[in-house]
Formats: sequence, C-alpha cells, structure tokens
Amino acid sequence: MDSRIEIVAVNRAGRTVVRSIRTTGVGHFAARQTDWGVVHLVGIAAGPLGGDHAVIDVHVQAGARLALRSAGATIIQPGRLRPDSRVELNIRVDDEAELDLATEPTVICQGAVHENRTTVTLSGSGRARLVEQVLLGRAYEGPGEWSGRTVVTRDGAPLLRHTLRSAMTGRVISTLVNTDVPEVVPAVAGAAVAMPLASGGLLVTATGKDLLPVQADLLAAEALAAPVPVASSVPED
Repeated sequence: MDSRIEIVAVNRAGRTVVRSIRTTGVGHFAARQTDWGVVHLVGIAAGPLGGDHAVIDVHVQAGARLALRSAGATIIQPGRLRPDSRVELNIRVDDEAELDLATEPTVICQGAVHENRTTVTLSGSGRARLVEQVLLGRAYEGPGEWSGRTVVTRDGAPLLRHTLRSAMTGRVISTLVNTDVPEVVPAVAGAAVAMPLASGGLLVTATGKDLLPVQADLLAAEALAAPVPVASSVPED
C-alpha cells in the first residue's frame, strides 16, 4: 500500500498555521493542527506493514515555526507476503523558518524489515531540530531489522549524510540533529555521543537496552555539547 501526506505551514500575522494538508493513496497517517505552530501525526491504518511505502512531505515556509509531533508510537509489522516497508520524510524549511520534529518511537516488530529515509532541505537561515527514536521488538519478542538514512543540505551544500542500521546497535536507537547550534564541542553522556557537524550544527547518537535511559542520555549529551549561554546579571548602562 502506498500513501502520501503533504503538510504546509505558513506564518500569518506572527502565528504559524497549517495552510494545507493533503493526503493521497489509502493513507497511513493523518495530520491535525493541535495548537498554534503544532501539528500531530495520527496513525489511521495499521502499520506500515510489509510491502507498504509511506511518504510524508513537510514544507515550513518563511517565518513559520512548526513543531511536528505524533499521537503515539508507530508500529511496523511484517506483511503476509513480504517483510519490508519504507517511510520517507521529506522536509523543506525556508529562510527564517524553523522545524522542531520529535515524534514518538517507531517500534520494529519481529520479522519486519523497515527503512526510514529523512531528507531535510534548508534555505538561508532556516533551521531544524530532529529527534528520531527506534525500538527493536516489542516486549517478550525478538527484534526486527531497521535502517535509517538522514540527509541534510543548506542552499545546496551538504550538512549531514548519516546512516544507522540495527545490526550495528542495541535494542534502542536514538538520534538528534540540531542545525541551529553556533558552537559545539564533542561530548559523551552515558550511552550518547555528540559531535559537531563540519559546516555547523550537532549530531547526537545513542543506543542501549531501555528507552527512557537512552532518551535521557541523548538530551544530556546535547546540553553538554551545546550549552545555553548564561545571561549576565550585570545591568547594562
């Protein structure tokens, strides 16, 4: 089953609103604006299952600030005839726009073989923060197979080309990309490693056995690598 959902966010009088949501195909996901500048993805069909291909297109236009979330975990299961499935996330962030993407975990059930591809195209001062979480297997079952590819460019120049595969990791896989970090130092926090990107920005990867500790390590590594400057308490003249 193939499906596609397109989300366009715009700035209207200083507030971010969803100008349009269009779905083609049978549909794995729906999108709902739940607040100013906040959109939740909602699963409306099982899966994706083996043989399914879902595409999510997001365009954040100039001046808009969009937070993209999900209403719950995405459960990837094998199909009756084939195990493989794929989700593509295509993101465009225009000049002076911002995307904050942090969805609930993707769970890869035993027997499933899933591929996730995220492509981010930034223009001008556009910025993005992406958090991806993957859990291999449900409780009391073996893991499925997963691979994730993240590609980020700004004005045609590469910022990041990053690939992870489940065979290289633990049961929980989490990554964080933040392109809006002016100064970054390498850092380690528990199971998480943070590294600066050559052209600016930050990449954090973390793996482990349990979701909550991995989440905590990921955020701790981000804070260590890109600490928020403390404002001076001395009043200005």
